[in-house]
Amino acid sequence: MKIFPLLAVLAVVLGGQPASASPLLGSSWSDIQKMPDFFTGNWQSVSAMVDVAEGAPYTDKAKAYIAQYKPIHDLPYAGATCKTPGMPIVQRAGSPLKFFFEPGLIAIYVENDSATRFIKVNGQHDSVSNPTYLGDSIAHFEGDTLVVESTDFADDIMFQYGVFKKIDSPFGSITNSIFGPHGPNMKMVERIRLLDADTLEDRLTVYDDTVWTKPYVSMPVQIFKRNRGAAGLPREWQCTSAIAMPFDVNANKAIIKDPAEALQELEKQTQQ
Repeated sequence: MKIFPLLAVLAVVLGGQPASASPLLGSSWSDIQKMPDFFTGNWQSVSAMVDVAEGAPYTDKAKAYIAQYKPIHDLPYAGATCKTPGMPIVQRAGSPLKFFFEPGLIAIYVENDSATRFIKVNGQHDSVSNPTYLGDSIAHFEGDTLVVESTDFADDIMFQYGVFKKIDSPFGSITNSIFGPHGPNMKMVERIRLLDADTLEDRLTVYDDTVWTKPYVSMPVQIFKRNRGAAGLPREWQCTSAIAMPFDVNANKAIIKDPAEALQELEKQTQQ
């Protein structure tokens, strides 16, 4: 008696067609009706752009770096030359964000940085390393959550370790944060979902055993609110390096000066 392979038996049970895996969400144009609506309008951050970083599990190498770090002097200041600060700060400081879709791809336009992330849905990481400020990103859906894994980051992104002290201002927090080098195998994993029709949540976990002894869960969780209608249309944005807006920690206010002059003054404050 002839023994049918398992797939053939399943084909009979299923109605005469060979068994096959269901297409993955995000692989066809029709999937747009099944996916969470990230795409209408744009998303404005309502969260702090830097981490609280309380109780972060630092490695000995990271602790040694932090002990020698000087705020302002060692800040990888990105504004003076219009260089993007890279992930994840660019999404927080550079919002609003605008999501776009085509089969196998989600793009996120970061308006206030004129940068666009390209995320391969159900794809694979590049086989050849090409470090970038936004990373090499792949994603898949787990229910209503878009899970994004990003790797292969440029060495000089504004990568945050923690903060010196809390100041009730997003600019003040930047100048009092600790930024440092990341390891070659750093990986960021985001879990992006809608909390309601007009609220988007982006939970970030960072894996880097040169900085933390276990995966680092970024806090606060990033929350974005939807802009609809005319306010939700993507806009053109142009950076200028003629002026910068650093933050005066002592006066607790933004100051507009020549970047070189402002950084010299802030450096003097740090050395006092």
